[in-house]
Amino acid sequence: MKTDNKIREGFHSIEILLKNKPEVIKKVIIPEAREDVRMLKLVQACSENDIAIERSKKIKKNPQAIVSLMDIGDLKDLKSYLGNLSDRIATFVVLDNVIDPRNMGAIMRSAAIYGVDGIIINKNHCSPITEVVHRTSSGGSDLLKVYMVSNLINCLKALQSFGIEVIGLSEHSDQTIDQLSFSKVALVLGSEEKGIREKTLLNCDHKINLVRNDKINSLNVAVAAGIALSEIKKING
Repeated sequence: MKTDNKIREGFHSIEILLKNKPEVIKKVIIPEAREDVRMLKLVQACSENDIAIERSKKIKKNPQAIVSLMDIGDLKDLKSYLGNLSDRIATFVVLDNVIDPRNMGAIMRSAAIYGVDGIIINKNHCSPITEVVHRTSSGGSDLLKVYMVSNLINCLKALQSFGIEVIGLSEHSDQTIDQLSFSKVALVLGSEEKGIREKTLLNCDHKINLVRNDKINSLNVAVAAGIALSEIKKING
């Protein structure tokens, strides 16, 4: 499966692609009149990677990159990947009901920073991967293995069958992440308004709460993702 979004906007996203996946960039479009140091460095990096540069009067400030269509895996692809994990440490992020593209992009950015093995999206209950998602992820979306599944429960069962502990974030739980021990984990995140859907939560191995505050008991989902992934990194080293 592929997304139909082929534009990446902004220096940060393009610089990350140039450093990590220059082969996906077809060309870079820059403002016709801009000649500052950062723009000249970008042009030089494109030249070193044999990437075409186009100047445009329509673009006033930030450069744009035209990229190849993004590859998106499905449940079959995920199972194939899981089968090759062997005994090594692994972390996945599962999105259930994350409908705000900015939250999705911010989660992808954290996932890329902490080196997760894959991000799994419930395609019927989440935001599509839009230009806003890519822009908010600041290049993170292009560094991740992304899988879209239509039946999240089957996906969770598949993860569990490969020895992966499925952990759901829930403000109603008394358990904290530092009480757990694992080497392979899938972190499930839901929307800020409603959280993880009840049926999804029932299929998690553990339910954890990151908040210990009597006055306010929930975090923005993207903030929660960053905190939880940081804790998982500490646990797994």
